[in-house]
Amino acid sequence: MKYKILELLKQNTAYISGEEIGKTLNITRSAVWKNISKLKEIGYNIDSVTNKGYMLNSSSDILNEYEIKCALKTKNIGKDFQFLKETDSTNEEAKRLSQSQTKNGFLIVAENQTKGKGRLGNSWSHSYKANLSFSIVLKPNFLPNDITSLTLITGMAICKAFRKLGISAFLKWPNDIIINGKKAVGILTEISCEIERINYVIVGIGININEKNFSEELKEKATSLFIETGKEFKRIDILNSVLLEFEEIYGSFTEHGSFEPFLKEYESLCLNIGKKIKAISKQGTIYGTASGVSDKGELIIKSDDNNISIVSGEVSVRLQDGRYI
Repeated sequence: MKYKILELLKQNTAYISGEEIGKTLNITRSAVWKNISKLKEIGYNIDSVTNKGYMLNSSSDILNEYEIKCALKTKNIGKDFQFLKETDSTNEEAKRLSQSQTKNGFLIVAENQTKGKGRLGNSWSHSYKANLSFSIVLKPNFLPNDITSLTLITGMAICKAFRKLGISAFLKWPNDIIINGKKAVGILTEISCEIERINYVIVGIGININEKNFSEELKEKATSLFIETGKEFKRIDILNSVLLEFEEIYGSFTEHGSFEPFLKEYESLCLNIGKKIKAISKQGTIYGTASGVSDKGELIIKSDDNNISIVSGEVSVRLQDGRYI
């Protein structure tokens, strides 16, 4: 019943009386009050004024099953989902699920992560009720070698979603989202496969949205949408925007079966290209200039008149003062 009342509040931009809510839903005014109290307890900001009634404050930033179901406008990605108030890691939660029961595009969203993971064994910090962590389970029909390209198009989808919101975001190969020289998003792609077959892929994404402060260790290299814009965002809106963009790009990628159609657009968003870089990969530490990205998603580095291609690694861009970010 509380969510039926919530729907009425969302439909009205002015106050609606308890009597009117009761008549519409065929419940008593006492029942209306009790359910309004329940909504407040789970975080909804509802104004109550004598002789006027109730009004939902549009600034309410709530993550729960109801909000996710109402907000997502995707066709397939996230149509089946699980919401958790807390978990160690959404990627680990995805692995624990029976893969025979999770459909392609299954979504896991957590309000809080206690052991979020980043690339190369790094941890990913997550502030309660400020940021967004989720994982998408995919069951693609392409080969394991194409996972590099999937990682790149995921970053591109998030970057494009941010730009549509007026946020000047760029990519740092392979999939870091950079705003004003600092990282705002973490992406971790994990795969279960055989030699010629992918069992499933888990794409884990952490977005710093309304984070206002970072530790001394992180503040020089991490940022949030709030810090960069001075504006608080509803996390459910960011989730919907990112998933819509990802669904479109991922659908096109699986249809073409190649990263090549996305290459020029990716390079236009990638701040590595044409810059002096330092790359730490299986080939060792490489200094050179990032000259482009291959149609397989590899970063091409020009070093000592040789072109070196790397599939994965930690890449830093050299600034004018000689520092690397």
